[in-house]
Amino acid sequence: MDIGANTATMQFPDPPMPTRASASQPLSFHRYLPITAFYFFFNCAGLPSGMYFTGIFSPLLYFWLYARGQRWVTTKFFLVLSPFILAHELLGIASVYYYLRSLALLWTVYIAVYAICLALSHTHNLERLFRELIVLNFFATIIALVVFPTPLRPLFWRSDPIAVIGVSHLYRLNLLSIEPSEYALLMLPLLIYASLRLMRSGNLTNAVYLFCVVVPLLFTQSFGGISMGLAGIGVAFAGNYRRFLKRPTALIFLLLLIAVIGSLALIHNPISERILQVVNGSDSSTRSRTIFSFIAAYVVASSKSLLWGVGLGQIKLYDFTGLGLGFTANIIPNDIAGTFAELGIIAVALKIAVEIYLFFRMKVYLNSFRLAMFVIAFITQFTGSFLTDVQEYIMWFLAFYPLFPHLDLFNDPVVKGTASRSRGA
Repeated sequence: MDIGANTATMQFPDPPMPTRASASQPLSFHRYLPITAFYFFFNCAGLPSGMYFTGIFSPLLYFWLYARGQRWVTTKFFLVLSPFILAHELLGIASVYYYLRSLALLWTVYIAVYAICLALSHTHNLERLFRELIVLNFFATIIALVVFPTPLRPLFWRSDPIAVIGVSHLYRLNLLSIEPSEYALLMLPLLIYASLRLMRSGNLTNAVYLFCVVVPLLFTQSFGGISMGLAGIGVAFAGNYRRFLKRPTALIFLLLLIAVIGSLALIHNPISERILQVVNGSDSSTRSRTIFSFIAAYVVASSKSLLWGVGLGQIKLYDFTGLGLGFTANIIPNDIAGTFAELGIIAVALKIAVEIYLFFRMKVYLNSFRLAMFVIAFITQFTGSFLTDVQEYIMWFLAFYPLFPHLDLFNDPVVKGTASRSRGA
C-alpha cells in the first residue's frame, strides 16, 4: 500500500453538513458526552473543597476495570509506590492516619485516571466528542452570562477582589469548578484542538469552534490558563512551521493570534494588569504557586529526608505561617513541589525522567496536538496542580497516546518531502 499517496489526500475532517435526509433524523450525540459533561461541569459541584466525584465513584470504576480484564491495577499501583512506602516506614511516619488517608486518595485518583484513559483509548470518533463538548461549554457560558445580574451569579462567577491591584470587584467565570484557573485548565485541550482545526482548514465552521472556546477562556481571566494555552499553540506552530506556512489560513490565524496577545498585553484590562504584576514580582498568586511552593517543600522535606520526603499526607502536620510566605493553609499548590515534599527528590527525578522518555518513545514531537499538550502539562506541574490532580494526568495521557493520528507529521507529505531532499543532498 502506498502510504504517501493516501496521506497526501488526507484532509482534516469537518462535521458533515445537514441534509434534508439527515435533518429528519432525531438529534443524537456521542455516547460518552453525558459522562464527559459530568466530569467537565459537575466533578466537584456541591462537594467540600478537595473532594471530587471521580474519587467518590472510584470503587465503581475499579469494578468496571476489573470486568474489563484489568485485574492487576491495584497491584501495579502498590508496586510503584512500594519503595517509597518502605523508605517512609524505615524513616518513621509521624501520622499513620494522614498517610493512609492520602494513600487511599491517591489510589482513587489512579483508578479514576486509569478508567478515563482506558475509555478514551477505545472511543470512536473522539473529534465528535470534542466538538460537542465545545458547543455545550459555550452554551453553559451563555447561561452564566444570563444569570450574571441575578442572585445566581455566585454559582458561575467568582468574585476575586485581590487578583488585580486597584480593582474592587473582579468577577471571573468558573461555572461549577472550584476556581477559574481549574476551569481554564479543563478547556486547554479543547483550545488546542480548535486552534489546530482552524490552522489546517480555515473555514467558518472551524473559526466558530475556536470562538466558542476562546470566549469562555477569556472570561475566566486566568493568566496561567491563557498563557499556557498560548504556549502550547506557539510550540505546535513553531514545530510545524514548514507545513503551516504553506497554508494562508495558518498565516491569518498567526496574525490574529499576535493581535490578540498584543491587545491582552497592551490594552488596559484585568489580564494585562495581571501580566504587569507578574513582571513586577507583585503577583502573590504566581509566587505562591512557584517560588514559595518550592521554599515550603524544601523546609518540609529537609525535616525528614530530601531523597524520600516526609511521606504522603504529612504536609498537614507542618505550619507554614512562620515562613512568611503568605500561605494560610498547610497545602503546597504545586505538583512538583508537593511531590518533592512528600516523596523526595527521587520521585521528582523519576517523574521527569519518565516524561522525557515517553516524549521520545511515543514520538510526541511528530504530532501537533500531542506536542502542545506535552508543553502544557509540563508547565502545569511546575506552576500549579497537585499530586492528586486528575486533570493533569489526563493531559499527560492526551500528550502520549495517539488519539488524533491524522495530525501525525511522520506521514505528512510536506515533512517527508523535506526529509527526502535532505537525505538526497
